[in-house]
Amino acid sequence: MKIDSKEVLTPAITLFVICLITAVLLAGTNLMTRDKIVEINKQTESSSRQLVLPAAKNFEDSKDGTYAIGRNGSELAGYVFTTKTKSYGGDLKVMTGIDKNGKVTGVVLLSIGDTPGLGLNAEKESFRDQYKKAAPEKGFEVIKSGTATDAQIEAMTGATITSKAVTKCVNEAIEEYQKVKGGE
Repeated sequence: MKIDSKEVLTPAITLFVICLITAVLLAGTNLMTRDKIVEINKQTESSSRQLVLPAAKNFEDSKDGTYAIGRNGSELAGYVFTTKTKSYGGDLKVMTGIDKNGKVTGVVLLSIGDTPGLGLNAEKESFRDQYKKAAPEKGFEVIKSGTATDAQIEAMTGATITSKAVTKCVNEAIEEYQKVKGGE
């Protein structure tokens, strides 16, 4: 059986043209929406900063750009740190607010790819509010059962990996806070 070059080239060229047109359309869509996506991300970051550090009325980025300084007028309200780690479903990005006295004032999950119904429960206020207390010097510890002490966070049932990942991010924010406060 002889293969006809026309039988092979025609579908190959057709597929190539379809892929080329699709790539051009996707690139065009990306160019048209890029600025809007950046704007939306800035708005989300701004509202998240306000959520995790409600005492602050305005924010400024640190000199090195690794955290934000929250102020109420000229008075220092606290700091906002954004940290990342790996979780069950991929990357996890958390924003943590810590007031000038070392109390965690809020935790927001900026991005999470964990399992709906399990890991995504970390977005629930009931889980995130566990962090709203004085930041332990050595960070929080995750427990699987029992009543959590001031330095402990009770893991979500069936989502220990996510609980530990969020806690790791918050603990990294606490470490950064301690460096910032130590450098003042």
